[in-house]
Amino acid sequence: MSNKKDSLLLLVSKVSVEYKKGKKILDNVSFEVGRGELISLIGLNGTGKTTLLKTIVGLIKPNSGKIISNAEKMFYIPQKSDLDTSFPLTVKEFCELFGDKDYEDFLLETGMEKFLDSKVASLSGGQFQRILIAVALSKKPDLLLLDEPTTGIDVAGEQSFYKLISDLKKKYEISMILVSHDIHLVMKNTDKVLCISRHVCCQGTPSEVESSKEFQEIFGNHLTPYVHKHDHVH
Repeated sequence: MSNKKDSLLLLVSKVSVEYKKGKKILDNVSFEVGRGELISLIGLNGTGKTTLLKTIVGLIKPNSGKIISNAEKMFYIPQKSDLDTSFPLTVKEFCELFGDKDYEDFLLETGMEKFLDSKVASLSGGQFQRILIAVALSKKPDLLLLDEPTTGIDVAGEQSFYKLISDLKKKYEISMILVSHDIHLVMKNTDKVLCISRHVCCQGTPSEVESSKEFQEIFGNHLTPYVHKHDHVH
């Protein structure tokens, strides 16, 4: 019989990160990730979401606190703005360079198998995200971290992407931390929500967070539907 320790994949305890002396971008952040959980990380711009992901994967060293990981493999997909999509490579060449040998199985899972001979530079943002997820899955991660993967994708494409993420999480029992700017879709497609504004404002199930005073104070003026620019996923 499994206990809580067996089901715990990641523990973030009292983590603080300072970019300048005395100025904290993360302040005493604590939360847990269970095996097979999808956690949506939300917050306004500049509140430390990307810094938190980079700290979890070891790209940034915390000034205080600790991170305990029971994951054998993590895979981090950064924001679109941090990625160079002008690779002079085909999708096949890109996947062979960065993925494992069964990457084609996961291209099929993500609906991108028809793009093997396409140039990476010709892909839309949504298509490239699906390629990156296929590459990530081929690495067999326990924990997948996605930093605003739906930026620039239209509403229909975003809904399709969230369904894909949910289906893959269930099928492969992968834990995921997903940074999102779309509050409405977050509340429909996640196990837990973590809201940060340098510190943890609130966390819990979507219904618990949505009804919290802290959430309403932060997002009260941001809870109207958001219309995205077109970026169709085929």
